[in-house]
Amino acid sequence: MRFETTDNELLLYVDAAVYTQDVLHKCFYWYGNTYSIDIDHDSENTYKVSLRPLAGGNLPEELEVICDRIKRDLIDFKLRDIVTKETRVIRELLVAKAFAYYGLEDNPTSEVSDPVGSDPKDISM
Repeated sequence: MRFETTDNELLLYVDAAVYTQDVLHKCFYWYGNTYSIDIDHDSENTYKVSLRPLAGGNLPEELEVICDRIKRDLIDFKLRDIVTKETRVIRELLVAKAFAYYGLEDNPTSEVSDPVGSDPKDISM
């Protein structure tokens, strides 16, 4: 991963073998309230992510802090992607089980009764 700064723009070059485009989009979505984001292929093996401040603002002076935050967020979303892929089958089984139809095999054998003492069979309609 490589960072560069140009005229009011932060450029990030990310290895496509490490981070998928989905991970990049999920990660940089959260930067959209502050920056205009573009994610493009720089080469076959590299994504180029550019961040420009919205409304003509300037890049903050603490670029090192932003770069560290981006690195942490990329690792976070990569880990989320790994966990999602590894637990996909379990989630599908849980959803299938939750919505599966199970008919009652045996009818209840107990009699209907009222705890107050009236007999529900004596109710006339």
